[in-house]
Amino acid sequence: MSDLLIHAFQTHPMFRDISLTDCRTLMNCLGCREKTYQKDQIIAATENSSRQIGIVISGCIHIIKEDIWGRRTFLTYTGDDGIFGEMLMGENLSERGILFKAAEPTTILIIPADRILHPCRNSCPFHHKLSRNLFDLLSRRNAALTEKIEITSKSSLREKILAYLSLEAQKTGSMKVTIPLSRSEMADYLCTNRSALSRELANMKKDGILDYDLRTFHLLQVPESK
Repeated sequence: MSDLLIHAFQTHPMFRDISLTDCRTLMNCLGCREKTYQKDQIIAATENSSRQIGIVISGCIHIIKEDIWGRRTFLTYTGDDGIFGEMLMGENLSERGILFKAAEPTTILIIPADRILHPCRNSCPFHHKLSRNLFDLLSRRNAALTEKIEITSKSSLREKILAYLSLEAQKTGSMKVTIPLSRSEMADYLCTNRSALSRELANMKKDGILDYDLRTFHLLQVPESK
């Protein structure tokens, strides 16, 4: 078992209230597999089947919807405290055009979903806790998708930027936030292009609304209501 996986067992919300000893047991009981992906690598269809859940233990996963013409929409993302592959359990994700891409070097733990939801014959004590933690994370995933709808429903790009940064600031309790997205990724997430995003950020900086350096943003004043 890698040091990275041991750290995940100790810190990841999926394993909250489960001892390290029980985490070692669940690896064999549930048939978990640890896998590593390079930046921009798409997780194979056999890995993101509807009957499996991915636990991000290091890195970041982008969740993407691809239409029949191959055009992609950036739905949301999850870092090393989240899960993916759970949105359409019971359906084939690849047939629905759902893709998972490693946004950076990423290590995941793959767990068969059925083995979480249905306790084994040994009645291992961690099964109930694991199921409870899974549903807590499902609630967080639903909240993240609701946030995306809230952000992209704004009428102007400036309002979308402010809505996104405001939500990130609320999560950290600080007016200064570092986001996990590059400029291109942020543009995709906000449903715009990089040039338009860069231009609007420069205008917002000029207007004294915010300051920024690479992925770090500092909200400076309350924007005027329109």
